[in-house]
Amino acid sequence: MLPPPDSTRLVTIIAHVDHGKTTLADNLIESNGIISERLAGTLRYLDSDSEEQRRGITMRSSAIGLRHSYVPPKNSQNKQGGKNNNGGPSSSATAAASASRNMVIHLIDSPGHVDFSAEVTSALLLCDSAILVVDAVEGLCARTHSLVREAYLHQLVPVLVINKVDRLCMEMGLDASEAYVRIRELVETMNAVCASMLNSATLDDDYDDGQSKINKVARDAEENAWNFD
Repeated sequence: MLPPPDSTRLVTIIAHVDHGKTTLADNLIESNGIISERLAGTLRYLDSDSEEQRRGITMRSSAIGLRHSYVPPKNSQNKQGGKNNNGGPSSSATAAASASRNMVIHLIDSPGHVDFSAEVTSALLLCDSAILVVDAVEGLCARTHSLVREAYLHQLVPVLVINKVDRLCMEMGLDASEAYVRIRELVETMNAVCASMLNSATLDDDYDDGQSKINKVARDAEENAWNFD
């Protein structure tokens, strides 16, 4: 039985090639019990084509439906629930805090190689949101810039996932403090790139209906700027 539309979301994973999109997809699939934890990251479950398995890259977008229990954030619960006469949370706020909502997330794993960019464009057109995966060591690559720009053009604010954090210690030999600084700088760079991109005049050429959509996306980006504390 299919869930109602308001309990269904379409999410795509985008990233530069070899930054770990399919591995992330494997781990999300494993969280639903579809594959074992031992195989997650090596099975490449959504790379169903034999050529994809042989070459070790994603060539076509693949989708899968995953169960998810959504719990509203505490700040939204407080706004909706309010307080009782004694100053404490009201009964409606307490009920909202304990309530979870069953969702179905249709996850789309899109290719990272530039040769298959049409697949990524189609996925971004279909989806409600996007997960942007960035390698902690390699940082922002050329393909990352173009993907972020394309996501904003489709009025999607990506969810940033910094992947392969272990490489900072295992390969670069950084300690915890140095790794923290490296990740914080990466997040700040991402925010700077998005701000610069949204303020550039190049976006004006991609919209035919004026500045209003650009302003809306710019406000959304400012409100949803990534932070690392």
